[in-house]
Amino acid sequence: MSVPKEWRSVRKVRRARETSKIFWKIFLWPALAISVFSGAALLSDYPTLQLEKITIVGINLNAKREILKAEAAVARAFANEGARLFSPENILLYPKRAISENISSSSPRISFVQLKRGGRILIVAVKEREPFAEWCDYSKDNKCVFIDENGLGFSKVKGDNESSITQAFLSKYPESGKHYLPETDFSLLREIISSARRVGLSITKVSKEDGNDFSFLLADGSEAKFVLSEDAGKLFLSLPETLRAADLSISNGIVSPALQYLDLRFRDQIVFKRK
Repeated sequence: MSVPKEWRSVRKVRRARETSKIFWKIFLWPALAISVFSGAALLSDYPTLQLEKITIVGINLNAKREILKAEAAVARAFANEGARLFSPENILLYPKRAISENISSSSPRISFVQLKRGGRILIVAVKEREPFAEWCDYSKDNKCVFIDENGLGFSKVKGDNESSITQAFLSKYPESGKHYLPETDFSLLREIISSARRVGLSITKVSKEDGNDFSFLLADGSEAKFVLSEDAGKLFLSLPETLRAADLSISNGIVSPALQYLDLRFRDQIVFKRK
């Protein structure tokens, strides 16, 4: 039985449509996509869409070495992009994450990085760590580093704000980028310092002894010894009452009459020795 002419015509139309679809899928759509991406890539290289200047702010101007580190970190972020379809210097496509991570890791002094763009100028705003105290090695060459309020050490440079530095910490090996105590222990130490000051003691130095033993050096040269524990803070808060029972008091940041030392390393009691 022969196939009607009408059926043959329908089959030809269907085959033509299928061939057209295959052609679009294999050739035209990919060619169109390549054209679009190529055009976008060329547009991303357009001069008026390129970053004109990168400015780093927030770093101590006296810290020349830190400035150079930050500049090198930015250059490295762009260099590591390698060959890209779109320009890494484009005002919308620059490597934001790489720049932030590179600068943050370039120095322990840096605690936070934020990128802001104004037109073709990229501003890299850096926040440096605030000095909380000094960590020094008095047994060798008096080498010191600053530590922030979380206990992380970072290098000292001329021009750092030292107005809040009122106590020094003793360590054998002071160096940048190092925590000398676990963060929870350092937080506890800060609370003990706060308790001692609250009752009127003037602390000039905090020394780390063996194990968890610490000591405060007071303004008159006397010492207050304690163990790093929650009990130590409570003992310091109870110190005025204990001293009154022995006809002693705290005035002008020291114990009067003068003591050789205070020992708060025993649970629920305070031992002291008169000069």
